[in-house]
Amino acid sequence: MTKIKICGITNESETEVLNRMQVDYAGFVFFEKSKRNVSIERAKEIKKSLNPSIQTVAVTVNPAPDLIEKIVEAGFDILQIHKMKEFPENLKIPVWVAYQVRSREDAGAIKVPDGASGILLDAPEYGSGRTFSWKDFPMEKRREWQERKTPFILAGGLSCENVEEGIRLFKPDVVDVSSSVEGEHGKDNKKVEAFVRKVREHE
Repeated sequence: MTKIKICGITNESETEVLNRMQVDYAGFVFFEKSKRNVSIERAKEIKKSLNPSIQTVAVTVNPAPDLIEKIVEAGFDILQIHKMKEFPENLKIPVWVAYQVRSREDAGAIKVPDGASGILLDAPEYGSGRTFSWKDFPMEKRREWQERKTPFILAGGLSCENVEEGIRLFKPDVVDVSSSVEGEHGKDNKKVEAFVRKVREHE
């Protein structure tokens, strides 16, 4: 069964629908340039409202060692790193390494670092609501990761309209959504419900 991550959680009111729909992961963004950025302290408070069965993912962009340390101390389950310069050593939590896919060449050049617990493919622009070019993706890379049993997370522009196709093409372990389930003040309950149902109907 494909697991579901709802990313960009910014307040306690959003956790109700995540709990009710029993999603698998909740993502918190620690990147100042993101409109969904929250502080570690704020995220710790929001986390208290989540069902303990939902794993928390700390989303970062080339994080400094002290930020990583704070994330681990705050009890996050997974560290997600975009634009990683070097793989952090001796971490006590799993690491998902994220790549923005701008071209077929970009995708073909991806090398999964030793120690990575998952690989995430994202759109060229963060939070754009657009996918990367699925039809141009070199599927031999996906087969390579399957053979290595590297968990695969499909992100970037997913919505109710395209998630079934994404699952069919990539057979991801996790689908990761944010922009398309957004409302005026954070995540929209009905949009989250519709997305989760669409994923589960596909199974």
